[in-house]
Amino acid sequence: MNKILLLLILFLQSNTILGQKKIDKELLIKDLDVLKANLEAYHTGLYAYTTKEEFEQWYSETKKNLSNASSLEFFKKLNELNTLIKNGHTWFHINPEQIGTDCLMPSFKIYKDNNKFYITDAENQEIVQREILSIDGIAIDEAFNQLLRYKERDGNNITQPTEELIYNFGRTYALHYGSRPKTQLVILDGTTRKEITLKNIPFGEFSHKTDELFDTGSVEFSIKDSIATLKVETFNLKPLKKAKYSSKLKNLFKEIEKQNINHLIIDIRNNGGGHTESVEELISYIYGQEFVFYDDVYRLHKDWDTSIIPEISQYQKNISSWAQKKGADGYYRAIAGTDGVKRTKPEKNNFKGKLYILVNGSTLSAAAEFASFIKQHRKATFIGDETGGNKVQNTSGDWLIIGLPNSKVLVFIPYVLWKMNVDFENDGHGIKPDHFVQNSIEEEINNQDKVINFTNELIKKSMANNTYKK
Repeated sequence: MNKILLLLILFLQSNTILGQKKIDKELLIKDLDVLKANLEAYHTGLYAYTTKEEFEQWYSETKKNLSNASSLEFFKKLNELNTLIKNGHTWFHINPEQIGTDCLMPSFKIYKDNNKFYITDAENQEIVQREILSIDGIAIDEAFNQLLRYKERDGNNITQPTEELIYNFGRTYALHYGSRPKTQLVILDGTTRKEITLKNIPFGEFSHKTDELFDTGSVEFSIKDSIATLKVETFNLKPLKKAKYSSKLKNLFKEIEKQNINHLIIDIRNNGGGHTESVEELISYIYGQEFVFYDDVYRLHKDWDTSIIPEISQYQKNISSWAQKKGADGYYRAIAGTDGVKRTKPEKNNFKGKLYILVNGSTLSAAAEFASFIKQHRKATFIGDETGGNKVQNTSGDWLIIGLPNSKVLVFIPYVLWKMNVDFENDGHGIKPDHFVQNSIEEEINNQDKVINFTNELIKKSMANNTYKK
């Protein structure tokens, strides 16, 4: 992350643009051409969910309809690609100085419960838990669905963009509907419609909870009432090393065996992913056979074409050794024995009991891959919401980060395609739970966890009815 921050600083210093200054149409067209060239050259999953013809049509129409625009306006136009490329690891970043230092955003937070929207936090506590009917004269569901178009997602699944938008509604609303000093809401107080005006607050920097956990998440386990619970907040090696992930797994499964525990809950909600090694290590304790995690790992290129990469950029200059083998289809593939295509043996304290996996829309990337592998290869009960990550493949791992020369928009282009060792059809969705469970607005307000409570009750009923046999 420090390298990315450095890139941002260098980019801003190279040519600072004031928030609402218009950029000449021809310069924006050049940025569009740079973006198109790099996406086509390096994004291995560019056409996973859309055709080349559809991408070309978007490019042609966007180019034709471009006019002089600010960086922010151009950024919003590029975000339309999220619903075209549908890759959760392809990101567009607008620099703070291109937004404007005086940008204001709604101050309240929201929650979605059964297709209704509620206020969960506000300066005026009297409106907390009230249903929102409209915002600035726009029906709330219409505004929310419009903003969903700008959010990244893996395939056709909208649990990831929905959770991201709920978490980050104020910031996203201000970016796409504009900065204003106040927000007008129509809320439902009991059966009475009320119009209220809320003062907006200065624009802040917000990140998704999975981004925060990716860098700081840890691992926790407990055993209570003959039920073991393992919560893994990230599969990123750095924070897991700090959290002593390996030793905790070893101790947990030793204790499970010692106490003859037959029910294990693994909670990977809000786990934004990380490294394959961490996933394979966990699988080795709950899957009793030798396994290979990925069926195929490949990318489009072997060498970089520096003539199309902008001056301000960041990427791995030396191509790693695993991608030297070119297939008949023109892709460069990982050599057996590396990067998720090596064989992993089960640990001796392997758990063979009843397994429960807790997932949601913020179960992404390697965490979604973990869920997919378990769904294919081992009996388990999935509880929560559909994983945000696709169950068959994703393009991620390494990025080419480019700064578009004129608009100063940063673009993260992933270039390694990881295909799971599963037999599922790629319908553009993640793993769907056996039991869909989500907090009500009352439970959300009171910081309850309906998913874990439901799971514990499910296990206790199983124990009481003696329906589980080891």
